[in-house]
Amino acid sequence: MLREKLETIRGFCMEPQDKIKDLYSAVKDKIDDYEQTIHALIGFMNFYRYDDDKKIFKDHVIVFQGWRLEPINEETYSSEAGKTPFVTPDLGILYAPNQGVLVEAKKSFPSDREHWMDTFDQLMSYDNDVVGWPTANEKVDQHDIVLLLDQTRGVAVLRYYQSKEGKEIKFERPFIIIQFNRVDNRNHYYFFQKIYGSLSDKNIEGRLVEGVPVPMDVFVNIYSMIKIYDDKPPIPYLIELIWTNVISLKASEDPKFERLKKNQKLEIMLDLDDIVQDLHQEFTFQVIYPTNSPRQKKIPRRGWIVEACEQLIQLGEAKWLDSEKKKVTIYFRKYEDILDHFIRACSQEKENQAQPKLL
Repeated sequence: MLREKLETIRGFCMEPQDKIKDLYSAVKDKIDDYEQTIHALIGFMNFYRYDDDKKIFKDHVIVFQGWRLEPINEETYSSEAGKTPFVTPDLGILYAPNQGVLVEAKKSFPSDREHWMDTFDQLMSYDNDVVGWPTANEKVDQHDIVLLLDQTRGVAVLRYYQSKEGKEIKFERPFIIIQFNRVDNRNHYYFFQKIYGSLSDKNIEGRLVEGVPVPMDVFVNIYSMIKIYDDKPPIPYLIELIWTNVISLKASEDPKFERLKKNQKLEIMLDLDDIVQDLHQEFTFQVIYPTNSPRQKKIPRRGWIVEACEQLIQLGEAKWLDSEKKKVTIYFRKYEDILDHFIRACSQEKENQAQPKLL
């Protein structure tokens, strides 16, 4: 009996390290998926925004993200019918005075295919005349609907769609499926290819039939400032973004900053609304199309920042200054690899919370 108890205790002592490694890897994968989704959105919009022949950006093309559009067809899409009275696509592109594109990006699909219909329900919600476009009358004559997904799911999702096309899934407007894939050869790039439908812009349509490689230079040199979109990022990723670009800058104003050693800390007081505003202005699609329109949701959402601060508090790296959670004190330290530190710390904390207490 005693031996069995000792074995159980040894099991508790050994297993957490393996579980932490699994948690660490899972978070790394989620962060990679998040970054690839941003790259996919950027790569696709760049086909409309950049003129390859003239090597210039097209001033008339407007790109927006986290933008609320209201379906005009109230009979099929209304709050009374139990649906949200607006839609928020992952990406919107206005590329001509009266033509646009609405995009939904999916890096991965659930293993349970019963949930795949959720994505198509979202896409079908864009298949309405919608008001809210950045035009004089807030309307367009025509818009395409694009599903942007990882190449590993391309064929399976296409077959799923075709099995339900005209029945559970119906589109009146042009519906297009475009797959993407990151290629990590000597020259890194993303590959985009259309596998279903026909884009209204025939120039881009023609290019995407055979597929187009987009060099990583596009993301690194031109759009490197875009780090976040209208989907909550993994918390360690968000913490690193805040720590590097808000907390560290604030800490650098302290005369002690340059002499700060690894085992020392600085107390940095921050207002959560300032964190939201700083990230919104500097690291979202706002940098491409700055606007104060009420249709533009504030990204990141304040709740995400609260959650990130809550995690820092659990890790002993911060404390609230008020019960309303408007201000926070951060215990700033210098870390060699900030993202790695917080992935490991969050994984350890999650495993600690999951461990049963031995009496």
